[in-house]
Amino acid sequence: MVDRSDVGNLVGIDDIAVYVPRLFISAVKEFASSRGIEPGKLTKGIGVENMAVPDFHEDAATMAAMSVLELMKRNELRPDQVGRIYVGTESGVDESKAIGTYVIGMLEKVYGKGRFQECSTVEFKFACIGATHALENVAYWLKSQDWCNFGQGNDEGSDSDICDDMVGIVVASDIARYDLKSPGEYTQGAGSVSLLIKKNPRLIAFDPAMGVFTKDENDFFRPIGMKTAVVDGKYSNLCYLSAMEGAFESYKKRALNRKMICPKEDECVTDYLSHIIFHIPYPRMAEYASAALFRKEWGELSRWNAIEEEIGKEPISKDFEGDGEFFRAKNDYNRRFSKTRAFLEAYEKKVKPSTIISAHIGNIYTGSIYLGLASLFEERKLFSGERVGFGSYGSGCSAIFFSGVVQPGIESLQTGGLKRRLDARTETSLKDYELLHEGERKESVIVPSKEFALIKIDQDGYRHYDFVD
Repeated sequence: MVDRSDVGNLVGIDDIAVYVPRLFISAVKEFASSRGIEPGKLTKGIGVENMAVPDFHEDAATMAAMSVLELMKRNELRPDQVGRIYVGTESGVDESKAIGTYVIGMLEKVYGKGRFQECSTVEFKFACIGATHALENVAYWLKSQDWCNFGQGNDEGSDSDICDDMVGIVVASDIARYDLKSPGEYTQGAGSVSLLIKKNPRLIAFDPAMGVFTKDENDFFRPIGMKTAVVDGKYSNLCYLSAMEGAFESYKKRALNRKMICPKEDECVTDYLSHIIFHIPYPRMAEYASAALFRKEWGELSRWNAIEEEIGKEPISKDFEGDGEFFRAKNDYNRRFSKTRAFLEAYEKKVKPSTIISAHIGNIYTGSIYLGLASLFEERKLFSGERVGFGSYGSGCSAIFFSGVVQPGIESLQTGGLKRRLDARTETSLKDYELLHEGERKESVIVPSKEFALIKIDQDGYRHYDFVD
């Protein structure tokens, strides 16, 4: 349990809403057989069972608007309370116009024209980490004491009462798309996660420490004009792990310097994290990331003696003739470490519960890490006083590690019924999936109803949306 004495200054996540398309394709049925893939490679090898598929009338903007609408209705928010709608995406629908303006336009179809005109919006792009940068910005905006009086010389006419009522919304909305029959195809998915950010939140209050790592890499990129990404899967995994280790070390240094976490003798920082949520391009990647952090943390503790008794000592580069041999030996050691009793116990308790829902949706890029939070919330795995670590990664590359404390107000929050909605989805055929993927199907598989939909793209390329009853 964690004692928090700065209650009046807390900022964090108050509620969470997830939108997932009503279509999905099973990764282990017709898809697997058509690609010549053993189903076990998908379910056990990478942890994927189903992939969400956007219908003809859906894109990153409609999905974003749907998750925001659910968040606003569930919390009875007025448009004039929402000061920021910041969107993280790498599936932008325009090279110039921010996706958030389309979202606001759609919301005004429900709430009335001009109701969001004092709401600021901007689009954050950095592969899968964009929404985390958006979250950081909205949190700082709320944390600021004087933003309501920006540019004023005195407090006359202060809007402080209004300020106390203001909230921000961070939206992660993406469609993970790779070429048909490519190695990345079975890690696709689609969805949107909206986070309600406010003072004195009910769900997670952010800690005052954040670790960052950034490096210029070419592990994953999508040149302008291309519909699918260029990715080197194995190299991208290595970049992910290296960046995550760097961000965690940065976080650890700041957390210890601030005395936010004070490990006792023979303890480490991850001992004080009840849950660790990672970016989840596929569920097994969270296992690899946690293994990397636990190995580094435990290496200087007495518990490592038991691990060495179980799998032997870690390989040292000078004992090998070349880098290739050392690299293979190190990978083998990592694999054996991930099967040790100590690791499996920590992983099952701290990490695996956050990956459950992703296995049925697939990769949603910027939203994947926050889908992990939704998974913990839906599974009722979060309890007041627990500290939650977040390891966010974006290819190209950057990583951020931060944490927050679960608040007492979580007991008053109702889950969004996400598991029930996933069970109610429609399984699409391989043929329709491929036609939608290639943009060759010109009508929706499921006729839109009670949702935002892309109505048309006009001759100038402008996108028109509406709420379809």
